[in-house]
Amino acid sequence: MNILSGLNTLLARRLAGLASLLVAAAIAILSVLPGEDLPEVHLSDKVEHAIAYAVLSACTCFWLGRRRIIAGIMVTVGFGALLEIVQALAGTGRTASLLDEAANLVGACLGAGLAWMVAKAASAR
Repeated sequence: MNILSGLNTLLARRLAGLASLLVAAAIAILSVLPGEDLPEVHLSDKVEHAIAYAVLSACTCFWLGRRRIIAGIMVTVGFGALLEIVQALAGTGRTASLLDEAANLVGACLGAGLAWMVAKAASAR
């Protein structure tokens, strides 16, 4: 049994669901912290958004399955939009940004593509 065939199981998908929840919680916490409390990463904040939402989308799309890739992208991007609104209302000095949401969309699509390729490879074994 190789590693890819192990990904084609209900347990693997449930673990991806748990990972989705943990990643979403981390993103939510980092999104509502005041900017000065965030760790210094030395990347463009748009790159940070794309990476975070790619990870979230990959986990979510793998959890939902290959036939629900669009739903996984929509859930991920919707979560990002909600957090942009929360940032604007939280009073932490952070603002909502359409460019951040665009970076979230790019990351969500990249993560969904990765999840689709992994799931396809796993089911081909």
